[in-house]
Amino acid sequence: MLKSINLKSILQGKDSLKDVSFNSMLKYHGIELRNAEIEDIRSLVEVLGNVGCRLREFNHFFLGYKIPQIGKEFDLLRFGRDYILNIELKSSSTEEKIKKQLRRNKYYLSFLKKQVVVFTYVSATKELYILKDNDELEKSDIGYLASLLAHQQCDGAENLDDLFDPSDYLVSPFNSSKQFLAGEYFLTQQQEDIKGQIVGAFASSKSPQFISIQGSAGTGKTLLTYDIANYAKAIGKKVLVVHCGQLNNGHLTLMSSGWEIIPAKDLGKYDLGKYDLITVDESQRIYPKQFDEIVEKVTNAQCYCIFSHDKLQTLSTWEKGNNVSEKICSIPGILQYKLSEKVRTNAELASFIKLLFNNKQLATLVRKDNVAISYFSEIAEAKNFLNVIDKSKWEVLKFTPSQYNQEHHEQYSEGARSTSHQVIGQEFDGVVVIIDRFFSYDENGDLIYRGRAYYDPVKMLFQNITRARKKLSVVIINNEELLNRCVSILQ
Repeated sequence: MLKSINLKSILQGKDSLKDVSFNSMLKYHGIELRNAEIEDIRSLVEVLGNVGCRLREFNHFFLGYKIPQIGKEFDLLRFGRDYILNIELKSSSTEEKIKKQLRRNKYYLSFLKKQVVVFTYVSATKELYILKDNDELEKSDIGYLASLLAHQQCDGAENLDDLFDPSDYLVSPFNSSKQFLAGEYFLTQQQEDIKGQIVGAFASSKSPQFISIQGSAGTGKTLLTYDIANYAKAIGKKVLVVHCGQLNNGHLTLMSSGWEIIPAKDLGKYDLGKYDLITVDESQRIYPKQFDEIVEKVTNAQCYCIFSHDKLQTLSTWEKGNNVSEKICSIPGILQYKLSEKVRTNAELASFIKLLFNNKQLATLVRKDNVAISYFSEIAEAKNFLNVIDKSKWEVLKFTPSQYNQEHHEQYSEGARSTSHQVIGQEFDGVVVIIDRFFSYDENGDLIYRGRAYYDPVKMLFQNITRARKKLSVVIINNEELLNRCVSILQ
């Protein structure tokens, strides 16, 4: 765990200790520093000392903190009751790069609900820059920083991971549409890298016409796909978004702002040759005939096509059997990218889901009480419980029913507002899922469903449960086996 440290302590340790001892000291504090970074700190301490900073003003600094899962790193952080200080260190840089970094830092720190003051110190010129409230960059006086350090009442923050919630930083184009349209978000470094390569492909006549973006639930593939589409729109490209599912309210908000978005079932009504870029979101769910049609028309039109997909997010046995994800990756010359860093699902939820879907999995669950379990032996009582849940805080998700036959899960899910198919690609802070008596485990430990249903209940449960960003409530009805498994996971 990263520990706070006095900046002069680092410098005096570097100057007086043997390398092995100094490195042990850094390791104890959870710090990794290159020699150049130490010299940048030395320069900052020197100029602050010249304007009267005392030893205590160099106390309580966190060096090189990274937000979990996001990977966003800060050079120097100092936390106070009234404001947070961030100082980035550069040996040299441009004002444009400094401004871009400080705007990003301010965005991430703003979720802590305190005033944020962000600086960059350039050691080569001994210049200090500050990002003002209007997000404009200005040169600042070193005495102002010294004053902030002297008057800051440090609040004793130690475990910074408890302050930051990675899921705050993944904006959904559907559930945070206004934020998305206003550009009030940033991509993770991995997303930025993939976007840069894809945008570069747009400018190259030799680039493949087809692009694959794969990512499991919570990696932000939808945000990345829509961000790239937004970039293409901004540079004057004609873009069509194909959603392989039911359009949601977020889609309607985007469409009212000039986006052209259609459900996959309407593909036949559109001339794909009119577009510069076609993005197919949740494309693992598209029918093979529609997939072949898109490939043929995009090839003929010589335009670009992005398939965004996750082979695990299918809702029926025939979708799994179609294996469209494999067909996408088999397109000759396709440019393939894979998002591996989970952002939306916090570590506790990710571990719980993994352990729930296979009772032979071994993993460490760091409990933070984001998972709640409720058990009822009778459907009527479970329904009453679901009906009184605060719908402003919780999204109760039900399985998609058959159009042809009555199914068991319909007995307890009347009060739920959304089905598995309706929430494809969406996310919610709090999600309620229901596990009935037909769920069990097979000899391999995999979760199975022994009842009759048109769509696959295990896949629908996975779809529903992975919509949760922060909190999960599992309602178990008359299923002692699953209750015992959930309790054992959380103990």
